[in-house]
Order: sequence, then structure tokens, then C-alpha cells
Amino acid sequence: MKRTLPLTALFLSSSLMLTPSVLAEEVESGAQAASTQAAKATETTEALTPIPDAVLKTMDRLFTLQPELKKLNIITSRELGYDQRFLVHLSDRTEEEIGNSKEYMYAYLECDKTTGKLLSFDIRATAWASEKLPSRQLVQDTAERFLTEWFGTEGRKQFGKPTTYGDNASATHNEDGTTVIWRKRSVEFPLLLNGIPIENMGVRLNVDSFGHITNYSYTPVDLDTVRIPKPDTAISIEEIKKNITTSDSISLNYVEEQPEKDGRDSENIKTKPVLRYDLNTFGYHAQTGKKVDEKELTSVQSKPTETKIALHPKGQPLVARSEEEVKQLLTKLFDINSAEGTLHVDQPFNFPWQKESFYLDYQFSAKDGQVTAYIITDRKTGQVYSAGLSTNGEQKKQPARITEEQAFTVARDFLETYADSSTTELELQQKIFEESEIPSWVDKSKLSETTDDQNGTYQFDFTKLHQGIPVRDHSYQVGIDKQTGKVVSFYLFTPSEKVELPDSQNIATKEQALATFISHKPLKLKYIWPWYMDQQAPAPLLVYTWDDSDGFGYVDALTGEYIKEPIDREDE
Repeated sequence: MKRTLPLTALFLSSSLMLTPSVLAEEVESGAQAASTQAAKATETTEALTPIPDAVLKTMDRLFTLQPELKKLNIITSRELGYDQRFLVHLSDRTEEEIGNSKEYMYAYLECDKTTGKLLSFDIRATAWASEKLPSRQLVQDTAERFLTEWFGTEGRKQFGKPTTYGDNASATHNEDGTTVIWRKRSVEFPLLLNGIPIENMGVRLNVDSFGHITNYSYTPVDLDTVRIPKPDTAISIEEIKKNITTSDSISLNYVEEQPEKDGRDSENIKTKPVLRYDLNTFGYHAQTGKKVDEKELTSVQSKPTETKIALHPKGQPLVARSEEEVKQLLTKLFDINSAEGTLHVDQPFNFPWQKESFYLDYQFSAKDGQVTAYIITDRKTGQVYSAGLSTNGEQKKQPARITEEQAFTVARDFLETYADSSTTELELQQKIFEESEIPSWVDKSKLSETTDDQNGTYQFDFTKLHQGIPVRDHSYQVGIDKQTGKVVSFYLFTPSEKVELPDSQNIATKEQALATFISHKPLKLKYIWPWYMDQQAPAPLLVYTWDDSDGFGYVDALTGEYIKEPIDREDE
């Protein structure tokens, strides 16, 4: 089975940094996660700022529901300068003791400094460590009970049914080589407005296998000065369905390795090539039925363009099975003299329930610190998936010396050499900057200036075409330095075996596929509150969106049948 790397990570740095995420696994090195936040807290002149009365009242309430917090001491308390938040750090150890202790408990609380409203808390205790994943039922019951106790029976009604479950894990490495691991599940309760959920606003909770609430975050909404679109202004769902145009609403795509069932990091999951119709819309304006444009919802300042490109690939392999071969390949690709630096294999942390990584990540660092590079290979075959070069950033501040057209020629020649031999036609995806697309409600004077030379490279993204149809899981990326015109990063699709894609003749029409989607995926009303950079729109949008509460799916273009995407249903 093919293993697809996260493409964005490959081009952001040479070391593939892991970043914490509520719904993603995170690995924390050192004594504990609090160290960075504690350092920030102690940057103030005084470690303890007087806690506002409103915040103290909230803390008293929380300590009643979370009695473990009563045992902790206040380490720091301070106002956060960038908004109305007040931060309190509690622990059963001093900061010095935490760094040298394997047993500890700490908590971070954030409240609105004026109203005292609880915005978030995070609790960690070594006594709560467990590799066991809590069941969905335990998570839901625990979260429901806390939500009702905290907001009251009437206050609970402002939130809808839980919409998202995710599991996450974190770990602490001790100096004696031991590791402490926590596993949690998260659940989200959307905020309701006129009985309709607001996307990405509400309460999110993490629950561990003991039934502890370990994390809480809440996004309150001030509706006093906001004109909210009323549900009775929405046209009927039947009218929406009449206005949906097939060309704008769905797209036809190949997938070379569509899994027949879900499975994490498994080589034994069977896959097959499919030709599928996918929904490609954010939804429809409830009052007009017009399609919602991506630019209305996010900080997109560009429009995508696709250009078809003919290719005559040689299919030359890139293989490195040892550190010596990696050194030779780095010199060949990036003109690095490996004798002037060190090369090592980065050893990522694997949780006990995870299988060994499919990849080897080689990291190179020059002695003078001016050059770093990486190569990621298949652990078994040595096939190179991606590589990247980073140099002293000073030259990136200079104007580009080569044009984008010249860079594209270099990128195309690179793919001519190394792309899979079956890739004879590509689609180049580019984004054209258009400042005029900034929403009218944005205060342009508050926007930071942007330039097209920020990262010092031209990046080209390609997707394979078959019979003129995109093959979504067969892609390439090439980065070209704007100063030297040389390749400095790339990602190459590496098929595990030859795949015969189905013929696109005599398939279901877009009209037929859309009718199938409509019969299997209902439309529902939702509020979506647009953001642009750090500015929020003056009011949310009322839209009809496809209901994904039961999962995602596609229409098989060959049979016209709706196929539900497999979902991992691990409960314990």
C-alpha cells in the first residue's frame, strides 16, 4: 500500500517539526509541556499579578467540579497583553522541582479578565497517565455531565449534540530513559444560534480513560451588536437542489489506491483504483441558493489555476539505502560536501500501539550552521520520497534573480528525469494573487504587508492526469531557489506497484452522480462565521451544507453507486 507523506510539512523546513494539536498526536520532549508556557509567564516583571475577583469566582467554581485543582499552588498569574485574557498557572511543584521530578501535576487556566468567563484549561498529572484509549461512551457521558454542571441545565441547551470525536496522545521523556504516556479522546459541542450550529464555535473537551476532564476550550460569541440571518429567510431545500449546478458542485477524480477499509499505519489494507465523483463545494447561501465561495470563508487572496503539461518521463530511480549513499545523493542533488558536516537518522518517537514508521528521515547539518538538508526514504527499499535544502536566510531577502518561467523549466526538467514512467501528462496547480478579492468588511489598514519573495523559492505543485482526469493521490512538488534557479526541495510520488486505472468512457454523468449524492447526503442549515487573517466578519453566513455527520463518501463513476468512506471505529 502506498504511504503518502504530508506534503506541506516537507517544504516548510528541513527537520519536519511536530506541532501540538488537539486532534493530532504530539510528542513532548523534556520534563513536561509546561516549560515553554511557564517561560513566557515569567517574562513579566512580577510573577504574580493580582487575580481579578471575577476570575477568582470562576476558579472557585471550577475547583468544586475539579477538586484535584485545590491541591495546587499558584505559580504565575498575569494578563495576556494581546487580548482580554487572564492566565493562571498552578502546580504542586515549583518550576525548578518540575524540571527534576517524574511525579507532578499542573494546570493552566484562561479566563476573560473582565467577566471571569472560563475560556480554557489544561491539566496534566503523572498519576493520570495511561496508554488506554477511553471509550466513546465514557467520553460522551463525562463531557455531558461536566457541560451540564458548568453551564446549568438551561445553559446546556445553547449547545448541540457532539459533532466530532478525535483521539490524541502525548508523552514525556525522563532523563532515566522512561516514558510517561497519556491518551485522550476529544469531543465538541457546537454553539447553537436559532437552533442552528455555528461551525467551529462552542466547547471542546478532552477526556482520559479514568474519566478526567483534561482539557477544555470555549469560544464565546458576543451577539449584542450582530445582525444574525434568521432561519425563516432561507429558501427551501428543494429550491436549493434546483439551483445546484453539476459543473460547480462535483468533480471527477481518479484515485490509484482507494482503501477498502480503514486502518492506521497498516500495510495489509487492500486498495483498488477507482474513478469517483466528489463534492467540491463549501455549501450554498440559504437566502439565494448561490454557491459559497472559498474566499468568503478564509484568508484566501488568490484563485487557483490549472495548466496541462505534457511530460516524457525517464523514470530514473532515486534510491539511498545507507548513510553513505545518502551523502552521495545529497552531493548530487544539492552540491553538498558531506565531509564538512554531520549526517544522522532522525528517530521519531513511536507510541507503543503504533507500528514502526515506513520512513527513514536523514538530517544533514553543516559545521558552520549555514546549510541543513534532509532526505526521506522508504525504510525497506531506500526509495527517496522527498528531500530539501535550507541555507542561510539572508539571501532570501533579496529580489528574485530568475523568473517564474525560468524556474518552471527547471522544475519540469527535474520531473522529466525522476517522475514515474507512467506520468505522461500533468496538471500544474498555481495560485494567482489578487488583492481585490479581500472581503469588503476587512479593515485593510490592519493587514500586514505581503510580498511574493517571502520564502525565497518558487514552488510548483503537479497532479498526474489520466485521460485528462486528475489522479488525486499521484502528485509531485518541486521547489526552485529564486536566486540560484536550482532545485532545493521536492516530493516524488513513488508507486508501490503498477496500477491499471479504469476507462473513463461510459460512466455515470455528473447529473446522475449529483442525484445520488442528494439521496444519500442531506442538506442542513449551518452558520459559518468568516475570518480573514485575524479579523472576523461582522456577522455569520447562513448556509446549506452537506451533512457529514455520518461520515464522508463518493459516487463510483463506473457504477453510479454511493460509497461510504471507511472510518476507524476503534472504541477501546
